[in-house]
Amino acid sequence: MPLYEYICKKCDLPFSEILSIKEHQDKKIECPKCHCQDVQHVPEPFFAKTSSKTRGW
Repeated sequence: MPLYEYICKKCDLPFSEILSIKEHQDKKIECPKCHCQDVQHVPEPFFAKTSSKTRGW
C-alpha cells in the first residue's frame, strides 16, 4: 500500500500514513498529535523503474 505524507495545518506536524487508494480518497485523516482533521496532503516525488525492451546499438 502507498505511503502518503501529510502536514497538520493547526500544529504544523508532518506525518505519514499507509493507506490504500480507496482509504486515501474516503478516510478523514487526523493529526496524531492534536487530532485536528485540517491536514494537507504533501505530494512526494517518485520514480518508476522499468526494464528496457530494446537493445543497444
